Amino acid sequence: MIKVNNLQRSYGSKQVLKGVSFSVNQGEIFALLGANGAGKTTTIECLEGLRKWNVGEIEVEGVSVAKSPDKIRKILGIQLQSTALADNMTAKEAMQLFCAWHSVTYRGDLLERFDMGGEYLNKTYVSLSTGRKRRLHLALALCHRPRLLVLDEPTAGLDVEGRNTLHQEIRRLRDEGVTILMATHDMAEAETLSDYIAILRGGVIAREGTPMELTAASDIQSRVLVKTRNDSLREILPHGLEKLETTPEGYSVFKCKDAAELLLTLLPHIQKHGDTVTDLRVARASIEDIFLSVAGGAK
Repeated sequence: MIKVNNLQRSYGSKQVLKGVSFSVNQGEIFALLGANGAGKTTTIECLEGLRKWNVGEIEVEGVSVAKSPDKIRKILGIQLQSTALADNMTAKEAMQLFCAWHSVTYRGDLLERFDMGGEYLNKTYVSLSTGRKRRLHLALALCHRPRLLVLDEPTAGLDVEGRNTLHQEIRRLRDEGVTILMATHDMAEAETLSDYIAILRGGVIAREGTPMELTAASDIQSRVLVKTRNDSLREILPHGLEKLETTPEGYSVFKCKDAAELLLTLLPHIQKHGDTVTDLRVARASIEDIFLSVAGGAK
């Protein structure tokens, strides 16, 4: 669906993109992550045709973004973090405007789908909550039935219920065959929603893969928390093992690269001392852990 090859972009003497290359498969959710200044926004704006670049090529469904921007506009839907709608414009008027711009019939069905019909249909934009605005933005981005959807911080500022609702809609769009490129600072969102993740650092792709591939290949050690009935791990440990701490809840915490190997040592030791495991938890490296290690601790 998307091919980005050796994308380079400078602002004066500062080179922001230094050879960004990645591809996005049809029907997947692709998350582009990066700390502020990593080049994430510039990459997306180039893809959308909103910003020119110095070197490289971007294709969407085999169509050059640089050579055929009108064709790209028919394929691409964009939900920006904030949309410059007039304060006194209603949801219905906004949909009428976007449909007219794309030369398609009015899509009241989309407003209904995203629960923006009924009482919200004629409410002014300024009077809508953040969650309702996000729903409206997504409905507007889909009015011309795009095959590629770009989401910029899709759930920023939403409460838990609002996030869950939009996450369900994003997954449903993916299941309907829409390809989704998502930029987010929410690492948990990227980990739970994405089929593939690329992390930008210093104007290049520093790490990429599926969430499982990224966590499995990480050098960040796992944390194993073990709680036993008689606290046999409080003082006596197998030879060569050290624990990080004992939590107030009574869990002994160990750090390791291979959790299975650690457990093969721990469990016989616990049984040998007449004790039993009451709870066991393995916390692997998260996408946030990996992002912070790649981005050099940037928040």
